[in-house]
Amino acid sequence: MRRPPGTPARPGSRLRSGATLLSGNMADMLFPLLRNIALAHTLPKEQYGVALSLSVVAAFAELATDIGIQYSAVRGHDEADPEAVYGTLHALALIRSSLIALALLAAAPLVVWALDVPDALWAFLLLPLAPFLRGFQNLGVKELTRTYEFWPDAATTAAAQAAWTVIAVGLALANRDYGCMLFGIVGGAAVSVLVSHLVARRRWRLRWDRPVAREAERFGRPLIPNGLANAFSIMGDRLLVGSLLGVSTLGLYGNAMGVALMPRGQLLKFLTSLYLPALVAAGKSPGESIGKSTGPSAGRPDPRGPLLDRWAAWLSVASFAYGLVLMALGVPVIGLVFGAAYRPSQGLVSAIAVDVCIKSLLAFPVAPCLAGGQTGFLLRGSIAGAGAVLLAALSVPLHGTLEGFVAALAAAEGLVLAWIVRRSLRLHPFTPALAWFLVLFPIGVTAALGAVAAVWPMPLVDWVALCLVCGTAGLGAYGLALRSHGVGLRDMVRMGEPAGAFG
Repeated sequence: MRRPPGTPARPGSRLRSGATLLSGNMADMLFPLLRNIALAHTLPKEQYGVALSLSVVAAFAELATDIGIQYSAVRGHDEADPEAVYGTLHALALIRSSLIALALLAAAPLVVWALDVPDALWAFLLLPLAPFLRGFQNLGVKELTRTYEFWPDAATTAAAQAAWTVIAVGLALANRDYGCMLFGIVGGAAVSVLVSHLVARRRWRLRWDRPVAREAERFGRPLIPNGLANAFSIMGDRLLVGSLLGVSTLGLYGNAMGVALMPRGQLLKFLTSLYLPALVAAGKSPGESIGKSTGPSAGRPDPRGPLLDRWAAWLSVASFAYGLVLMALGVPVIGLVFGAAYRPSQGLVSAIAVDVCIKSLLAFPVAPCLAGGQTGFLLRGSIAGAGAVLLAALSVPLHGTLEGFVAALAAAEGLVLAWIVRRSLRLHPFTPALAWFLVLFPIGVTAALGAVAAVWPMPLVDWVALCLVCGTAGLGAYGLALRSHGVGLRDMVRMGEPAGAFG
């Protein structure tokens, strides 16, 4: 018998739900990787660059107009009728998708001119079909994540990515042109809508409840400029590389940076999905600090503190581990997987590894800010990140290389990260000394290794061995730092009593 929406999952099922969430995020990471590998080996280099441009523009449009409807669906509105809440959110989602489609339609000639691909105008004019279709997705799959029931959302994501991959690769094998990406994007959007309706427990309806709409607007309004800035900081580099250095160079850059950022994006989605409900359940305003509350709870430890330290620790450890793996094996693996035409230099991979560490750690305040609806700070951080991309682009005429662009991007984003961490420590009950260690340590190690690779080139076996030694020593340093602040290994896999995510 199916449980109604909002009914908590049984404790014994929570671990399985977490595993399901991870599998959904893995599908969201692996299918794009497999798709790009297949297309890189199937399409001519110019055609592949245009295909990547289509996917970048589609993703840019989604990010630029993100008003947090999915987070509103998770947060809910307990004082209102659920049918009115989700009906209103569905109406808002449909309005948003229509606006995205119109914006893409109007921007298509400008995008084609900037990328210098006039023959692809028809594809960019049809691209708005994808976001319009996604406006009909059932947000009931997001509602279920409130009780750690992740499989409907994971199934929707995995089915959409699988359809996109099968359609795009099949058409690439048949026609060998960039149109395969367009039909894959549209087909994936249609499948995501269909599956969301099949697995959600709440029927898709359109309603309009003014208080619910006002609350969603209040939460999402700061996310509108945040979405624009976030899209530019995440995807703007591809558009700039394509316009400044050509779509062929975009293929090389897109593969290298795409491989680097896919795990980062999925890690952030996974950790946010776990820690957002836990921080909401802790029930304390993110604007307060430890020891500054008043009333009966004054002087008590903030229950969010241990959760935030674990959140930061997972971000840091994952950034460190992946940065080292990319530094050690990025050149041969990317060249082997995508082909010799897309083999990057060690300098490019080293710069990307450092930048990926920084980009991952830029998520430092995401979970606590979303838990309390504190989106204004996220907006300022995203605007600063977009400014870093622009500064890196301005450096391109000085050196004309991808390596220089990524190095400038890492330097600018490093300054943004320092400001974000400093501000976050004032707003949220992180442990300051531990937080600074978790931020600076992975960046310092990967930057030092990048400098070693530039000054003393060495055989691959020796290079991998050096990275392995640094990784092992680094994990030991993490263990000592965490234990010295009262965080043990067992604590790292527990969410704590407020949420009880793992039982």
